[in-house]
Amino acid sequence: MIIDCHTHILYTGADPGARLFMKEMCRSYFQSVGRLPVDRQLTDSDWDDLSFLFEPTLPEVSIAEHEALGIDKIVILAVAPSNYTRYEIRGLWDPTNVTGLPEPHTLDQVNDRLAAVVNLYPDRFIGFAAVNPRYKGTEWAVDELDRAITELGLSGLKLYPGYDRYSPDDRDLMWPIWEKAAELDIPVMVHQASSAVTAFKMAYGRPFLLDDVGLEFPDLRLLICHVGKPWVDECTFLVMKHPNFYTDLSYYNSVTTRREMVEFLHRCKRWGLPLAKVCWGTDYPCFESLDSLLEKFLTMNEEAKALGMAPFTEQEMDGMLASNFLRFIGD
Repeated sequence: MIIDCHTHILYTGADPGARLFMKEMCRSYFQSVGRLPVDRQLTDSDWDDLSFLFEPTLPEVSIAEHEALGIDKIVILAVAPSNYTRYEIRGLWDPTNVTGLPEPHTLDQVNDRLAAVVNLYPDRFIGFAAVNPRYKGTEWAVDELDRAITELGLSGLKLYPGYDRYSPDDRDLMWPIWEKAAELDIPVMVHQASSAVTAFKMAYGRPFLLDDVGLEFPDLRLLICHVGKPWVDECTFLVMKHPNFYTDLSYYNSVTTRREMVEFLHRCKRWGLPLAKVCWGTDYPCFESLDSLLEKFLTMNEEAKALGMAPFTEQEMDGMLASNFLRFIGD
């Protein structure tokens, strides 16, 4: 079995803010690979060959591309609502209304949209809700989380502190949300890593900000996304330290070679972080193609052999591809 534990669906918000967000997110990467110029200011026409970045990710397309590679389950993550940054209306958006929700469409409906996608394809998608205590306050976020789990049937929570501009260890804003997640006994994924988006607050992206959460909610299952990049060592140590912390390889695997991934996973083991706490994901729709990411991962033992390093066991590989995430979500 293979699970892509970190993907996105539909659209990140309403244009023009969502288009600005995607340009900032992807500009440096596509400049680094020669698909955007680096010697002058970018113009609208420079993005013509990258127009796919500004199109919604349709559920049937995601399913078809994953199924073609033998990927059985897809975790889809809501985007938390916000309306106070330069990106204006940001939050899971459905510009073509594939979910069929009745109008008027509002920013409060991010979890309704995600649940509607899961309900369309319940055998393929696992859905994580998103809330933001700065959008309408902590009380609203707690109530919305409860509704998303108990009424909409979503499986867990995704948080975006740096994007939404709050610290995950802010006791006034966040402690009631952590308490509700613990009460509901749900898994929580946190974008505790940086981002190329200009308005991202890097001070709120550091993995160590989850240390107090792990100390005060030791039974809470928590996953640090993207191996905390660029604070990879910090994330590694934190996941090693807290028994119920996990991490995923999404995005990090798009910007590392196969050799670098092999060396990183061996370093995890040397540092005392068992690979049973590492989950494979892609951040689909991703910078590197889905087929390339899967092949890179599945052929790591070829690289390990060439490097004279111990191969990863079948149990370790199967765990990272599926069973670790199933344990994280409580299945």
